[in-house]
Amino acid sequence: MPANPETLLYKRLKENLPESHITRIESRVNLGIPDCLVAFPRDRMFVMVELKVVSKGKKVRISPHQIAFHLKHADLECPTYILVEHNKHVSTGQKSELLLYEGWQAEDLLMLGVDAPPLARWEKRKIQWHILRHLLTGGEPVE
Repeated sequence: MPANPETLLYKRLKENLPESHITRIESRVNLGIPDCLVAFPRDRMFVMVELKVVSKGKKVRISPHQIAFHLKHADLECPTYILVEHNKHVSTGQKSELLLYEGWQAEDLLMLGVDAPPLARWEKRKIQWHILRHLLTGGEPVE
């Protein structure tokens, strides 16, 4: 049985995010908890990352529980992130992208989908993993 798209995104993240330890979280008990706990030992920190894959259109399927989790943690000034793989159709001539959003943007993602302004975006085949790591560890966006 082929892996679902979010599992493939998780594997890609795990293979390419240097100097990190990623734990996949599957919880039916606490709805809304992000998919991944990412540890950065060198920086002595953890962040939580929700993985989303948009295969059709622009809508990001994010549940009310997920929105509540991200907004609550934003209020606590504990960073969370939403990593969205947006697979565009080849027929349009547009390239697929990876978009990074901060947790406080969860409602924007529900309302605007991938049209919400991301913290960072990369063509799917040209992801700058070192910059993604920099952003996840609290670094400022790179122009």
